Amino acid sequence: MTDDLFASVLDLEDQYYQEGYDLGLKDGAQAGLLEGRLFGLEKGFEKYVTMGTLHGRSVLWAGMLPQPLRGKNSNPDVSQVAMAADTQKCPQREAFPAPGALPSIQSNARLEKHIRILYALTEPSSLSTENNEDSVADFDDRLKRADGKIKMIEKSLGESDSNKKLKSEPSRNAQLFQADGLATDVSSLQTRR
Repeated sequence: MTDDLFASVLDLEDQYYQEGYDLGLKDGAQAGLLEGRLFGLEKGFEKYVTMGTLHGRSVLWAGMLPQPLRGKNSNPDVSQVAMAADTQKCPQREAFPAPGALPSIQSNARLEKHIRILYALTEPSSLSTENNEDSVADFDDRLKRADGKIKMIEKSLGESDSNKKLKSEPSRNAQLFQADGLATDVSSLQTRR
C-alpha cells in the first residue's frame, strides 16, 4: 500500500519528461514543415535568380553577334522557334537588342551555337515551376548545362570567370558577372534590399 501512495510522486519526473517530449514532438513536426517550406522557397528562388542571370547574359551575347550570323540559318532550330515564341508572348520585348546598341563580337559559328543553346536552356517560359522530382532534376540539369555553356562562352570571348567572383564575393551580387568592360558588366547596378 505504501508503494501505491508514493508511486505517483516517484514517477513525477518521468511523467513531466514524457509530457514535454510529446508536446515538443508535436510542435517540432509543425515547425519543421514550415521551416522546410521556407527553406525550399528560398533555395528555389536562388536557383531561378541564377537562371535568370544566365538568360540575361545569353540575350546580351546574342545581341552582340554580328548581324549576318543572326539570320544565317534558313532552317529554324529549337532555340530560334523558342525565341520567336518568347517574342510573341511579350510583344514589347525583342529577342535581340537593336543592331549597333551593343559592341559586336567576332563571328564564330561555334560561339553562335553555344549562345543559342544557352538561350534555349535558360528560356523562362520553358522552365517548370512544379515541385516534383522530375521537374527539379530537369531544372538542376539545365542549370548545370547552362553553367557549362557560360564557361565555354566566357573562354571564347576572353571574359573573366564569373564563378571565381561568386566564390570570392558571395554578398556582392552586383559585381557577380563583371566582364572587364564589356556589355555584360553589371558592376554599376545597385541591388535592392
